[in-house]
Amino acid sequence: MYLALRPPWGGGATTSAPIDAGVPVAQVPGDAGVAKPKKKRRPRPPGTVAPPGGGSDEEYYEETDPMVTLTAADRALEWRGDDVTLPPTRLDMGGAGEGRPLDDGEINSTIGSQAGGVRDCVVQGATNTDLRATITVKLVVDGSGRVTKSKLQAPRYRVEKGLLTCVPRAVGRMKFPATGAPTAVTLPVSLG
Repeated sequence: MYLALRPPWGGGATTSAPIDAGVPVAQVPGDAGVAKPKKKRRPRPPGTVAPPGGGSDEEYYEETDPMVTLTAADRALEWRGDDVTLPPTRLDMGGAGEGRPLDDGEINSTIGSQAGGVRDCVVQGATNTDLRATITVKLVVDGSGRVTKSKLQAPRYRVEKGLLTCVPRAVGRMKFPATGAPTAVTLPVSLG
């Protein structure tokens, strides 16, 4: 990858000078901006033998985050979020219905194409754990197809690690078909 630095006051494309005349060019490696894992030295435990072919008294290893040990309280499922009961509906006996709730096909299609942000939220804070659970997200979708309320059931550890702020943002970006009536939607996300 090449990076060309050009002052904004340099005149742009209206000059007749060649493109590379006087322009400082810096070559950047292909992995620019990606930090390499830090190497640390760890002494060999006393009384151990050096590996075949020689070796020093110290060895290199890559630094990684340690595995988080979860307690039973961390794994306990709890509900957090808005009240997701549907608002009362009017019953029109005249046949001129105001709208209809979303059908299963519309719900599945929207979730299949737009639930990636929710899945990312769930996986994001579970790294370096052995947590296995099904996170349940309940939504209220209004008649225009917009998510107005959400509630989730998740392990306490995930709730405390930002799931309660990430998931509502992710579901708020989802857009369901407009049907004219509110609909309750349940979105399960398996972790592990």
